[in-house]
Amino acid sequence: MTPLGKFLSPYSLSALQRSFLIPYFGIGGIVTPERGDLVAGFGDVTGGLFLKNLQSKMKQSKEGQLLFKNKPLISEESLNLPRLRALPANIFGKQYASFMDHHGFSANERSKVRFMTNPDEAYTMTRYRQVHDFWHVLAGMPPSVLGEVALKCFEFRVTGLPVCFMGGLLGQLRLSGTDLHTLHTKYMPWALRAGGECGELMSYPYEENLDRDIDEVRKELRFEPAPQQ
Repeated sequence: MTPLGKFLSPYSLSALQRSFLIPYFGIGGIVTPERGDLVAGFGDVTGGLFLKNLQSKMKQSKEGQLLFKNKPLISEESLNLPRLRALPANIFGKQYASFMDHHGFSANERSKVRFMTNPDEAYTMTRYRQVHDFWHVLAGMPPSVLGEVALKCFEFRVTGLPVCFMGGLLGQLRLSGTDLHTLHTKYMPWALRAGGECGELMSYPYEENLDRDIDEVRKELRFEPAPQQ
């Protein structure tokens, strides 16, 4: 098995199967958002042209071309979390490790890509899922319901993927009136502005920049942190 094989379970779909699975995964992801496999499935069956466009954009840079050539994967082993935990508090890798530890997350837990047979498209979706937690850290956004919905709005602005649109739009159904007001007055303007003004986030070699001050990384990426709650 290739390294990417650990995160890829390819299955070719007919048009009829896809037309059934889109509402199945979409409705299921809304009703039971804790089911990450349903949300991921929706992303897999709706990616299509959107992934091709994102992939094309990524390959315009030397970093993106190198990314698709080597197809590096983010895992606890590749990141060496014990080393990151020992870094100073202002370092990007330290803040990432603290975020993952505090919330009980693991870089190895991301859902496999299914229903895709094109390796580059599958890798694009894999990369999106694997850098999601880096964006949480750079944005300073907690993984609360409000935080996830706000970050999905940001991600849609960056990637254009339908799964981000669904998460940002339909995730609002789970918010209280107060959180909904906060989303629309504080986080939505940030998501649209920051997502439009940032650098190329999908192709950035996060793994090679974990020893840098987090504010230096934000400055290089033109990544505006989210407003504080």
